[in-house]
Amino acid sequence: MSPLRLLLPLLFVPCYALAQDAPVAVAPQPAAASDPLPGDLAERIVAEGMQRSQVMRLLGDLTGKVGQRLTGSDNFTKACEWSAAEFAAMGLSNVHREKWGEWKLVWNRGPWIGRIVQPIQLDMYVATEAWTAGTKGLQRAAIIAAPTAVPSGDDPATVTEAQRAADAEAAAAIAAVAGKWVVSRRLPRSAVRKACEAAGVLGFVYRAADPDDDFPTRVRVFGNHQTAMKPIESVPTVPQIAVRADDFDRLFEQVESGKEVVAEFDIQNSFRDGPIQLDNVIAEIPGTEKPDEVVIVSAHLDSWHQAQGCTDNGTGTTTTLEAARILAAIGAKPKRTIRFCLWGGEEQGLLGSRGYVQKYRTEMGKVSAVLNHDTGTNWAQSLSVTEPMRQQLEPVFAHVRRLLQAPDADWQEPVFELKVVERVAGGGGSDHASFLAAGVPGLDWGLKGRSDYFRHTWHTQWDTYDVAIEEYQRHTSTVVALAALGIANLDQMLDRANVGGGRGPGQSQQFAEAFFEAELDGLAIKTVKDGGRAAKWGLVAGDVLVKVEGQEIESVRQIFQFAREAEGEQVTFTFRRGDQTFEAKAPKGDLPQRRQRPARAPGDTVAPGAPADGGSGSGGVVR
Repeated sequence: MSPLRLLLPLLFVPCYALAQDAPVAVAPQPAAASDPLPGDLAERIVAEGMQRSQVMRLLGDLTGKVGQRLTGSDNFTKACEWSAAEFAAMGLSNVHREKWGEWKLVWNRGPWIGRIVQPIQLDMYVATEAWTAGTKGLQRAAIIAAPTAVPSGDDPATVTEAQRAADAEAAAAIAAVAGKWVVSRRLPRSAVRKACEAAGVLGFVYRAADPDDDFPTRVRVFGNHQTAMKPIESVPTVPQIAVRADDFDRLFEQVESGKEVVAEFDIQNSFRDGPIQLDNVIAEIPGTEKPDEVVIVSAHLDSWHQAQGCTDNGTGTTTTLEAARILAAIGAKPKRTIRFCLWGGEEQGLLGSRGYVQKYRTEMGKVSAVLNHDTGTNWAQSLSVTEPMRQQLEPVFAHVRRLLQAPDADWQEPVFELKVVERVAGGGGSDHASFLAAGVPGLDWGLKGRSDYFRHTWHTQWDTYDVAIEEYQRHTSTVVALAALGIANLDQMLDRANVGGGRGPGQSQQFAEAFFEAELDGLAIKTVKDGGRAAKWGLVAGDVLVKVEGQEIESVRQIFQFAREAEGEQVTFTFRRGDQTFEAKAPKGDLPQRRQRPARAPGDTVAPGAPADGGSGSGGVVR
């Protein structure tokens, strides 16, 4: 593009420089009667947010001093305490932690160590799912291939000689695991694991899922929080250790070659008897004219446990905190109450925000809007709204376009857009969906920028402080503050025609329903499409998917996780009908493409499978 074109925006758009210490004089615009940010309010917000930002200090403290914030861990409690203290230090009102749940057990992770010590020396990158067992200190032992079968259990007197020999071989293989690590490309099926645990295996070592051609060393681990509901006597005691793909391949090569392999692991996972209280963190700037009407600014405070939880969702947490700080610093007096909410349990199914909506369901009619920030460090560039909302919001975001430049110098589109959609609705991607289900305008920021959130940082070992982009964080915090105060000062609450009406399925369920060509209720079949895959398999309403490739599944998300790890070209699905089970097979090539993204402009942050405008799809993450 020409140099002249690059300079044109500077000639016609007054703006604040990105440097925090560079004062910029901007003449206040005359205040129209309906201006929600009259006088120099917008200028003061921009000056505070762009020149005196604290957002990176907040993010550094959250990721560094608190760290990962798994729901139900001591670190999550610490994060609640830290964020409440920050709100209080800003001078906000009604700062408190509000209980949404309680779990029986506390689970914490410490350092993870894994290395091969014989016949080669190799420090490996290892991780574990949440709510799995630790090693009780450093454990060194031989590592052998995992058994593939267990004895049939049939009466030896009634089986064939071949079956008797197979049972003896399986029993010997199981007995051989005592005091050793066992390794396999994926976790052995449940029956094999139980037999190995009974025989005294030290633990299971498997290839971490989710590498691809562009990110061959990517590791993602999740976990089943239902374990935290069990009595302490029932928790797992044998560790299951995921090894990064490249390290695993070197390890497995040594085992397959027949060499004596010795490895050591120290997995510092621990359970503690609870209960543990689970909270949201709430703070307010009270309204001066309509204090019972509310604008909510929110993000989820919890994270997964592998890394620091920076872009999921330390970035959203700290733009929420920073927006509160900006408004408190300028002495904002909104007409409506602005309530800042940091949710817990988002990663386990929007638990904190859903609990809030349920608790205050009779007050949802007084919530004008929810502004939710999730999905990373890219900068807030759009909201998807209905046409009546656009008309209401245009005076608010006119100030954004008037005072701010895009953080990227080569950006040629508007610094902010209100994208008109027929309906503001969505699935279970992030916490705004909890409000959409109650008919409240839950708005999720459309983000732009150079961060590759879904493929690079989302739920990976790389989600650390250094991936946050400072100019983006400063910009977004300022936009959030402008929007929150502007919406709080509107003459009317946001129009809520064509808003929500149901939470809808999450992305994993949408993929599963498209693959099976059936409607699901969790893992149960509700209806089947005539002529579709499920119908051809003979599935009927009430059938339940119980295993994929012999592995028991507990959530829809695990369907494709286990299916993609299948060896060979076929994937086996096991269904239960009453007391009977039966199997069906599908070509592995028919599986949905891993994290396929819609066609979009570079840098858009959009959930896989969500519409490109970010407006009426899931609005968030494949959970």
